[in-house]
Amino acid sequence: MICKQRSNRQAFAVALGVFGCAGLIPADVALAQDIPTATHNTRMTLGTSLSLPSDVGVGKDGKIYIVDGGNHQLAVFDAFGARIGTLGEQGSEEAQFESPVGLGISRKGEVYVADKGNHRLQMFSADGRYLQEIALEENGKKVSPVDVAVSADGKELYVSANNSHRILVFSSDGDLLRGWGGEGEEPGMFRYPATIGLDPDGNVLVVDVLNQRVQKFDSEGQLLLSFGELGGKPGTFFRPKGIAVDSVGRSYVSDSYLGAIQVFNDSGEFLYVLGAGGQTTVFSTPVGLAADGPRLLVVQMLAGNVLALDIEPPMGPQP
Repeated sequence: MICKQRSNRQAFAVALGVFGCAGLIPADVALAQDIPTATHNTRMTLGTSLSLPSDVGVGKDGKIYIVDGGNHQLAVFDAFGARIGTLGEQGSEEAQFESPVGLGISRKGEVYVADKGNHRLQMFSADGRYLQEIALEENGKKVSPVDVAVSADGKELYVSANNSHRILVFSSDGDLLRGWGGEGEEPGMFRYPATIGLDPDGNVLVVDVLNQRVQKFDSEGQLLLSFGELGGKPGTFFRPKGIAVDSVGRSYVSDSYLGAIQVFNDSGEFLYVLGAGGQTTVFSTPVGLAADGPRLLVVQMLAGNVLALDIEPPMGPQP
């Protein structure tokens, strides 16, 4: 397991001094927190030769797909962690990728890949067959997709457009249906939107990286709430990157610089951080996350692997 325990002093405050912004939060406030923690155990580690992995998802029959961006492919594992193959290679033809970043999986097991360098989504069947590509454009301009999430009925695809700072919604046939956002700090605007998560009600949660927050919208783009701000204490972020939403609407959010994974309820209130005994677990550049029943899958980008964690309190409904 490539992660370790640090005190709350180290885990949440070290970034502030390194980046010269410690004055943003008084030291006694940032360091005096008795942080609620959720204990976790590592069930397994996936990947030994991944290059800059960025996202992960679980498909039909428990298959685990990892975006292996540095190798321009998807790495595929079975439910027990055994590597069973890859999808794709570098290029711009069918079933080829150029720096893929995110993925989304439908309830039928279809896999959509945000093929950023080729300005498109590519779709594969649950058994790995190439199905189609969806070229992404808005107002005649190519879209650079960072992530994609699939609606519960499989009819809509939510795409984070990195270059235009917008969320775009496409039909499964590739038609642009609607979009919202734009570059800015105001509510409903973004500065480099990254990972997208859908909650049990179909609401859309977007990691707004440089605004250090998560924004929650309904499926039409109406802002419902926002949580997080720049900081080094519980409930704040430095570089949020990944999000996963469990079956009761709790959001697990990774911070790639602080190395922490924080958990929030469906109202955006901080609950706890992954760790034990008041100490925070510091992961190795955590980015993409996936909620898979009782497990949380965590992509560690610089370590080049994915951890499958069992969480206590457990994910999903509470007894």
